[in-house]
Amino acid sequence: MIYDWVTLPGTLVFLVLHLIVKDISMLEPFAGAAGLGLIALLVAVISKGQFGGGDIKLFMMIGACLGWSIGIWVFMLAFLAAAFFAWPILLLQKLSPKKRKVRELPMAPFIAFSTIFMVSLAY
Repeated sequence: MIYDWVTLPGTLVFLVLHLIVKDISMLEPFAGAAGLGLIALLVAVISKGQFGGGDIKLFMMIGACLGWSIGIWVFMLAFLAAAFFAWPILLLQKLSPKKRKVRELPMAPFIAFSTIFMVSLAY
């Protein structure tokens, strides 16, 4: 579970922080929050709800924190990491059909990994 009481105030805090510190153009965090939020919402609609609302708001917060330029890389890397993790699981399920099948894969760990990875590269 990704709670609204973390992501929504976090988004606002990062936007205000960038406004005060003036470390990057304000277009970056606003575009990051809006852009990543909308792309994540599109993924949720296409996946028919398999991508959750918490993930959408988490990407919004990451966009507000890192800006659009780094945030979009976080977005792509999160799905790439999830794919590399999911493919062996799917292959094992095909080879042994009597085992319990994995139906959902939480995205938050992959989002966290990709955020930490991109922050370590960028800063």
